[in-house]
Amino acid sequence: MNDLKLTLRHLWRNRLFTALNILGLAIGISACWVIYRIIDHEFSYDANLPNSDRIYKVISAFSREGRESRMGGVSAPLYQGIEEELAGVQHVVPVFGQWVSSVEIKRQNQAAFIQEDPSDIVATNASYFKMLPYTWLAGDKHTALDAPESVVLTQSRATIYFPDIQTEDMLHRTITYCGQDTVVRTVTGIVADYFTPSEFTAQEFVVLPRVAYDTYVWTNTNGSDRLYLQLQGGVDVRTKLDQINELDARHWKAFEDERKSGGNANIPPRIRSYELLPIRDVHFSTNVSDGANVSKTSKPVLYGLLGIGAFLLILACINYINMSVAQIPQRGKEIGVRKTLGGGSRQLIGQFLSETLLTALIASVMAFGLGRLAFWLLDDIIPAGVTAADNIFLFTGFMLGLVLLTTLLAGLYPSWLITKVKTVDVFKNFFASPSVHRFSLQKVLIVFQFTIALIFIICTIIVGAQLRHTMKADMGFDKDATVLVNVPWKYLSDPRYQDKQFTLLNELRNLPGVDQVAMGTAPLSSGYSSSPFGYTPQGEAPVEIISFKKTIDTAYLALYRMELLAGRNIRASDTTSEYIINETAARAFGFTTPEEALGQFIGQRGNSKYPVVGVVKDFHTQDFYTSITPTVLSTYKGDLSSFNIKLDGHDPARWQATLKRIGEKWAQFYPADTYQYRFYDEMLEAMYKQERQIGKLINLATAITILISCLGLFGLATLTAFQRTKEIGIRKVLGATVSGIVGLLSKDFVKLVLIAVVIASPMAWWAMNNWLEGFAYRIEIQWWMFAAAGLVAVVIALFTVSWQAIRAAIANPVDSLRDE
Repeated sequence: MNDLKLTLRHLWRNRLFTALNILGLAIGISACWVIYRIIDHEFSYDANLPNSDRIYKVISAFSREGRESRMGGVSAPLYQGIEEELAGVQHVVPVFGQWVSSVEIKRQNQAAFIQEDPSDIVATNASYFKMLPYTWLAGDKHTALDAPESVVLTQSRATIYFPDIQTEDMLHRTITYCGQDTVVRTVTGIVADYFTPSEFTAQEFVVLPRVAYDTYVWTNTNGSDRLYLQLQGGVDVRTKLDQINELDARHWKAFEDERKSGGNANIPPRIRSYELLPIRDVHFSTNVSDGANVSKTSKPVLYGLLGIGAFLLILACINYINMSVAQIPQRGKEIGVRKTLGGGSRQLIGQFLSETLLTALIASVMAFGLGRLAFWLLDDIIPAGVTAADNIFLFTGFMLGLVLLTTLLAGLYPSWLITKVKTVDVFKNFFASPSVHRFSLQKVLIVFQFTIALIFIICTIIVGAQLRHTMKADMGFDKDATVLVNVPWKYLSDPRYQDKQFTLLNELRNLPGVDQVAMGTAPLSSGYSSSPFGYTPQGEAPVEIISFKKTIDTAYLALYRMELLAGRNIRASDTTSEYIINETAARAFGFTTPEEALGQFIGQRGNSKYPVVGVVKDFHTQDFYTSITPTVLSTYKGDLSSFNIKLDGHDPARWQATLKRIGEKWAQFYPADTYQYRFYDEMLEAMYKQERQIGKLINLATAITILISCLGLFGLATLTAFQRTKEIGIRKVLGATVSGIVGLLSKDFVKLVLIAVVIASPMAWWAMNNWLEGFAYRIEIQWWMFAAAGLVAVVIALFTVSWQAIRAAIANPVDSLRDE
């Protein structure tokens, strides 16, 4: 109890240092907790899936003209081929995405319930529920998908469709699915929601019918057709993968033979192979295209987060060490008295560690509040489902562990240093001149803190510059003041709305505030459609390339201000009759100049060939991670469903009024609630969500690191001013000015920061250069970025130490030279 009183008395007497220590430790501890919650959530994806070590997702790998890509879809017939021809696979689980325009459920004495555009519907087989540990609330998992028109619902989806009905009573109810075909399905099972973070997010499960696929279907790949395999125990994965690729190659060869027998010799080579991705790695497969709605994260980003958390905690401990050592000279008499009265080394160490422990405990309480604040500030970064604390025992255990770790890291060195104080030196007032070794260690710690801070500052500058480059660089088209509005696909096939988009197009062009309107696929988007296009030079072998295909109208090039290098614009036509290609496509076909491509006939595989009437300057069709690819532009009336609206760029203040008028006009042709617009530049920014999140994290880490580093620098400045009190007094007596003394005290700290700049610059350059390598179009790292970071760090350091330096410089030399 006496030791506790002494500890509390000391902490209260040094309230400023205590508050700074608590703040620094609280920031470090809260950062560790928030980062732990994120990392624990991300690594929990399918972590508890039974037999997860034997479950794999089949992905498609493509190699086109030296470029490699991967996607999560497969050829639809592949699952049947594996079931019929390969041994050693315990469960073959196809999961094919299904799209319907609406579902309808009839209710007694009420209007029918209609759900428009339901999501998370998949077609699968009984193996799905054998592989995944769903809890069945009603129905039998062995027979639920036996009948062809069966459907199994999750509990949350069933509650929406059949409210106020007992689970067992939901069985045998019917649901009408409306789409290209209208199908009435019977509910044969209800399963509990699969709440664990998972690759498997479906809410409705229908039967995948077995059909006899044509040979050409084996050459197709659909991103929504996913396939999972659970191998039998002891099966070699490499051998099984080779067998799958041999199976696919045989069917591709059958397709080639069929085409050749029909007199078609222009057959593309097989550029696709399959890979088996362990189910635990699927969530981290950022190199695999799986659609915008699939949750993924990058392992390097998570490891970077882990490193940030560790660094922040270490920096907080270093800050505590510096603060504690800075106070030792002021505690000299206390230490001397305790030693004179018989206090041993263990007692002194125990006393100091108890002070550190109490400080860390208070900091952990504060860290809980800071953690909740961080979850609020980082709401757009923290994954859905991650909470500040959903298990009080886990939170308490984690915090206690961090408190003990912090106590040892931050308290051992200062407590050991206290035991080295000589009593005789204390009472001679000699302790104010510390050993060179101790002071050198503090300098090393300050250099370490500012090295980390400078790395973050440099990364902030470079990440920000690259993100600005991606949005401001010339994309080959003008995106400013452009709004995109899509006609829902279900209305395109509805006879009631046939061709209404073209009538609406003419109406929109006459609205005030609308500069131009065109229909067609946006130049750059996250999705794309690609096809093989062939060209046969006279007297030479055919050439075939994989090209992006975009549908446009006659106003498209003018709206996006795309430059024609040769030829003319496309002419209006109900069907495809001519093409415009980009520069990259012209080179890929073998044309040496844009003019050479004009009049040459190219065609999509299996279709007629049409002349090239124009060559447009290259423009970006994908993000800046990807090189510009061959692109073919054509017009086809049936595929024009996206409005590209250029607003009057001279009067942005009236844009909202214009958008309202567009919505009113839209409601005359389509249901009003289907009017959804997005500014094109906002859509492009959304494509770099992960990069912006990284930038935001680095900005936050930079601010925290600078704050903690400044706290440590403040402690060192306090120690320096205390140690040089008499020197400053003598200099003032001899005529030194305040500015001269401030400069004398500050220059040592500037040297430490400059040393940190030298150490941090190559480390930051290496990290950022590796990050930038992922971009096909990137900035160059410039020398001024490092100079700017160094200048920022020097200014911050000078601002931090100036208070203590000025305070020491203006002190009365009589007080500093008085001998006790």
